[in-house]
Amino acid sequence: MTLVRYSPTSCALSALSILLASTAPCLAAVSSDKVMSHTTRGFVSVSNLDEFQEKWNQTQMGQLVQDESMRPFIEDLKRQLKRKIGGVEEKLAIQWDDLRNVAGGEIGLGLVERENERAALVLVIDVSGHRREMDALLVKIGKEFTKRGATRDTADVSGTKLTTYAIPAKDDKDVERTAVYFVKSDLLCATDNRLEAEEMLRRFDGGAGDRLVDAKAFQVTMQRCAKSSGGVLPEVRWFVDPFGYARALRSLGSPDEKIRGKDYLAILSTQGFDAIQGLGGYVSLAVGGSFEFLHRTSVYAPPIPGEPAKYLKAMRMMEFPNSQELQAQGWSPRKLATYRTFSCDLANAFEYFGSLFDAIAGYEDAFAGVLEGLERDPYGPQVDVRKDFIAHLGQRVTMVTDYEVPITTKCERYLLVVEVTDEEAIAKTVKKFMESDPNAVKKDFQGKVVWEIQEPQEEMPELDIAVSDLDLLEPATDDATDDQAEQAKKSLPSSAVCVTDGHLFIASHIAFLEEVMSLEVAQSKLKTASDYREVDNALSQLLPGTASARFFVRTDEAYRPVYELLRQGKMPESETLLGRLLNRLLTPPEDEDEGILREQKIDGRQLPDFEMVRRYFSPSGTIVRTSEDGWFIVGATLSKLAPQARAPDAVETSVSSIR
Repeated sequence: MTLVRYSPTSCALSALSILLASTAPCLAAVSSDKVMSHTTRGFVSVSNLDEFQEKWNQTQMGQLVQDESMRPFIEDLKRQLKRKIGGVEEKLAIQWDDLRNVAGGEIGLGLVERENERAALVLVIDVSGHRREMDALLVKIGKEFTKRGATRDTADVSGTKLTTYAIPAKDDKDVERTAVYFVKSDLLCATDNRLEAEEMLRRFDGGAGDRLVDAKAFQVTMQRCAKSSGGVLPEVRWFVDPFGYARALRSLGSPDEKIRGKDYLAILSTQGFDAIQGLGGYVSLAVGGSFEFLHRTSVYAPPIPGEPAKYLKAMRMMEFPNSQELQAQGWSPRKLATYRTFSCDLANAFEYFGSLFDAIAGYEDAFAGVLEGLERDPYGPQVDVRKDFIAHLGQRVTMVTDYEVPITTKCERYLLVVEVTDEEAIAKTVKKFMESDPNAVKKDFQGKVVWEIQEPQEEMPELDIAVSDLDLLEPATDDATDDQAEQAKKSLPSSAVCVTDGHLFIASHIAFLEEVMSLEVAQSKLKTASDYREVDNALSQLLPGTASARFFVRTDEAYRPVYELLRQGKMPESETLLGRLLNRLLTPPEDEDEGILREQKIDGRQLPDFEMVRRYFSPSGTIVRTSEDGWFIVGATLSKLAPQARAPDAVETSVSSIR
């Protein structure tokens, strides 16, 4: 069970900017955020389609999707997306190609929460200079709804004609629908709710109050992004009220539909996370010759009035203090796919995590019971977690990833690193934990104590290791030789823990930990890598000063496992971070509850070799700053088109021109 279930509308909001193409630019008299309601919970706007398409084509990603070798995959991907994001087509009978033909400027799409009603889908299109195409589209829409058995009605509302279609339900599981259209001030407005259409009309002539642009969270997020961008207009703007959006999506489901599993929306709301009132951002393409993509995101989470602790319950965990010391650490290896580091008040997070744990567990003092067991169980580690462990942790946490070859569903490796203030105390506590674990083995690696946690023998998974053109190796069985059994045992991933050099290291694979700590690669560090230094310099220019988090991603390395698994048809089995996220989003709720593996819908068998597409990916980074009422995030992907523009002085010049 996830906070927001998959729906055609949610996919439509996220995919709009990808599927739209260009038309002639023209400024609209009224922007879509001045027509949409202040209860709009999800919003995306493409300001100028012609400019968007032109800049998209300048990016490496835009050139990748136009590469002839990618055509079969891209066409299949488009077909799958159109099936999944049919909200606009199903509800309003408007296809993506229609938008291409009629748009003369901005396109805005929103999901509006309505009290005691289904949420309304709203589409606003600037049709300046495209009246003929718009008239043809309206005729086409009428014919489509006639095929669906709809009845048509027109009415004059304050001098504007509203055309309404009443669409009968297709079957017992469907509902009767409405589609409403009107044109005013060169804007074609469409929605699936008659009352919403009338309210939109009133906003054209009314003052401030009930418009999206008047909503406090929307105002704050957009103003901060605008200030950071130096007045440069983005190609895409977006905004989401996370909890309102989740409620709006739920309203689209059947009233009789029961929530499967735990209601995480209710849990997070009661735990104070609804303090996050909105997040929104700007997305710019092909910026200044230095950046493929540049995004700015503002998260608005104002303090609770009169609350000394700022937030309520578990939301109080969200303390990420700004710091000057977030550059790559001395232990961080040069060879990796991603490097993410942030500062966090871990002691504070521990204190307020209990109420969230209890809420998920479904009973009070569940977390306290776990802690008591760890301290008093005669067969456990007998550790006071707060006193013996949490009290000796620092405030910096880092996670790095890479992968092993050949690419498999379990090839990705992770390393979590936490600074400690008392290495001896932490090592002592870790020893207690490990000695109470029957699967943990103490080892020595170059003079350092490493604890390897081996997989239990009875849970040995099948091996799936492709070796050139040979058959897949079979798992060790009772009939296997001793050598085969030993090899199978060694092939199993073993996690590992080590306390050294002022840090606690927790690795998904012991081999990864040993590579990081190896004396042989002591001089090969991330901080000396040219791509890391270029990204770090760009981030420092884009958001000067302190920060609470900094991320570095080699996109070619980070995306390679997913790409290769798509080619193999094994994405549903992927255990990479990105793979798990995609699988969670794409798996139907009923299959997720039953633990059913989803089918891979996109055919990746015709994808070219990854070495061919690698050149289209370039390094990226993200920087986060904590403020009194939320967080501000800036991210950038460097350009490969003009390497000379990536020199530090050129990046600074480019950044200065857009700030």
